[in-house]
Amino acid sequence: MNLNDVRLFLRVVETNSFTAAAETLGIQKSTISRRIGQLEDDLGVRLLQRTTRKLKLTDEGQELFERCRPLIDELEQLPDLVSAHHSEPQGRLRITMPPEMGIFLMNDVIADFMRRYPKIQLELELSTRLADLIEEGIDLALRVGHLDDSSLIARKIASISSGLYASPEYINRNGTLRNPGELSQHSCLGRLSNSLHWEFENWNNGAPVPISARLKANNLMFMRDMAVQGLGIARLPKAFCRGEVERGALVQVLEEFHLPGTEVHALYPSRRHLSPKVRLFIDHLIQMLADHPWVADMKPVKQ
Repeated sequence: MNLNDVRLFLRVVETNSFTAAAETLGIQKSTISRRIGQLEDDLGVRLLQRTTRKLKLTDEGQELFERCRPLIDELEQLPDLVSAHHSEPQGRLRITMPPEMGIFLMNDVIADFMRRYPKIQLELELSTRLADLIEEGIDLALRVGHLDDSSLIARKIASISSGLYASPEYINRNGTLRNPGELSQHSCLGRLSNSLHWEFENWNNGAPVPISARLKANNLMFMRDMAVQGLGIARLPKAFCRGEVERGALVQVLEEFHLPGTEVHALYPSRRHLSPKVRLFIDHLIQMLADHPWVADMKPVKQ
């Protein structure tokens, strides 16, 4: 029995698809089908019942999956455990994070990490999608904002300070706001995920303030540009708008009313122990944030 074939079998079961398994592993679907067929021949049993629409495990396939999954997990951790004793860490590290985080915050962190640990191969996906870390074999996800309940371990990395911003043209056209209660009378630019209310720590006992989100988007750069264009008031990270404020393209409104910080978390699968490479990257991230140019507007979490 070939252990590589067993790994392919496990990935097919986890993704419930030969096609999805092939995409995540970067190999041909026909190769996976052939290797699992060989595994079934080696064992002398049928592991999967294949139909045009779905896969179904046989009893023998279910038993193989349940017995081999923890064993393969331990085997996959061996390189990390061995490399932990080396003077220089090595191996592959797969990370996913939002595009704005990668471009505006993590670029220096990533570059410094790769220079410091040249034998670590980094695979980085910049995306807003909520990837399935376990099924896709991703080691670490960096996410901003509210976290849904999941089986993942979450470690808070930082809290980002945000403010409300609008163009001088918009303020001249619509008037200056005196308090958050007047937001309902203005055009706001909101996030797709949560755009109906904004909360303020020192207004109305923190109760949500309803807003009229004329435009919603899932990209901070786009929202900032729309605010510059005078389309409304946007909630944005303070450091993200510093250049526009200095040029006079944006002004901060309701500055005396404080928005709660937006938390940044590092997530990793709970069914595995935290690998040395992941731990190394998280520690490096926290250390770099302490000296980051955004440090005035981002509060790093102490180690």
